[in-house]
Amino acid sequence: MKRLLLITAGVMLVLGVKAQTVQQYTMYNLNHYIINPAAAGYENFADVRMGYRKQWAGYKEAPSTYYLSGHTVLNRPKTYQRSAVRMSNTWANRSRIKPMVKHAVGGVVNSSEFGAFKRLEATGSYALHLPINRDISFSMGLSAGLKSFTFDESKGDVLYAGDPVYDAYATSSRSNKFNVNTGFYVYSDQFYFGYSAQQLVGNEIGLSNISMETGSEKFDMHHFVMGGYHFDLTNSIRLSPGFLFKKVSSNPLSYDINAMVTYKQFLSGGLAYRSQDAISVLFSYHINGLIKLGYSYDYNTSEIRNVSSGSNEIFIAFTID
Repeated sequence: MKRLLLITAGVMLVLGVKAQTVQQYTMYNLNHYIINPAAAGYENFADVRMGYRKQWAGYKEAPSTYYLSGHTVLNRPKTYQRSAVRMSNTWANRSRIKPMVKHAVGGVVNSSEFGAFKRLEATGSYALHLPINRDISFSMGLSAGLKSFTFDESKGDVLYAGDPVYDAYATSSRSNKFNVNTGFYVYSDQFYFGYSAQQLVGNEIGLSNISMETGSEKFDMHHFVMGGYHFDLTNSIRLSPGFLFKKVSSNPLSYDINAMVTYKQFLSGGLAYRSQDAISVLFSYHINGLIKLGYSYDYNTSEIRNVSSGSNEIFIAFTID
């Protein structure tokens, strides 16, 4: 039993501290702001979203994540058409405000647990939107905040008392570090494209007083490139394929590809594939133009499927005038 606990703690240390210093989401294509701070304010309304992700269900002490995000335009126009769902409208009679210089602010709070480790982060952001022409806008965003890591010694065990690595983590209750993220975002009614970099500071996690030769105790910079296009198949049906490329230090490039079909701007469904990891199904539904619900399920294609029944993610969004 102790050996099993030791192996579990080791797997969570490698997968958690190294890979989960930035969260993984399946439904990022329904909330670009959690990936890129420049996406704050890309629509002219206040947007608040809450989500929960349970990764590798059935695997003891597998990662789980909660988040709360919100953003709005400070100088939004007095009259505009709300971008949450207009359930009776079609794509053809949708009107969009002419691009304008916009100032947007936002914030994200998220919490993750993986094995004996817990991570809490809070950031605030600012984005400047500049019109390129009558249809296309370009935005630049910056976010900053604090990351906090803690170690729960009650969830860890060792084969022999006095293990120096375990003792180093057990005697350190918390590590708080400053963090900065940035990005740019180009968008219109028909497409979006953006790049973001997270954990620019690259400081040490500092949860223990020892240094590991693997270098897994460092906040590595994460690079994200996302894009997508909206094809209006009919006045009521829109097809939206998209992608997300991710690169972390010397790790291999990973990618997500997805496609969503939306009916009359209130009901969406789609499929996604994450390289060497999972195939996903996604759904979302708008209620009275003010509330949006979403759910996704990941079927793992990696070896973790032998001990996991997949990953689940849910979110709820509110549009505030």
